[in-house]
Amino acid sequence: MACVVSWNCRGFRSKVCRIKDLIYEVHPVCIALQETYLKPADIAKIKRYSLVRKDNENESGRASGGVALLVSHDTPSSVITLHTNLQAVAVMFSNLVTVCTLYLPPSASVNDRSQQISR
Repeated sequence: MACVVSWNCRGFRSKVCRIKDLIYEVHPVCIALQETYLKPADIAKIKRYSLVRKDNENESGRASGGVALLVSHDTPSSVITLHTNLQAVAVMFSNLVTVCTLYLPPSASVNDRSQQISR
């Protein structure tokens, strides 16, 4: 049975060991991560998984928020391009299931943002 995990990790780099433990224990096809705190120049890899991500930096250039999907190489998938300014990424598995992760900072209004996602 396929397993998808969602986790507000509050920092990808500081949680790599826990992510690897989770992969070993659960063998998920996908892990949706929020608040990754990665910058575009940061290298982030997990063996046997692809990382689809959208990084975010604040006005001072510091990493804030950000999302990612860790997708198992064992499961066919394709990245879906989202046309939005939201911190969001999506992947489709076998034309049947789509997994999307997004992060809205506490200061953001859901009503203001709900119309900002299109394919």
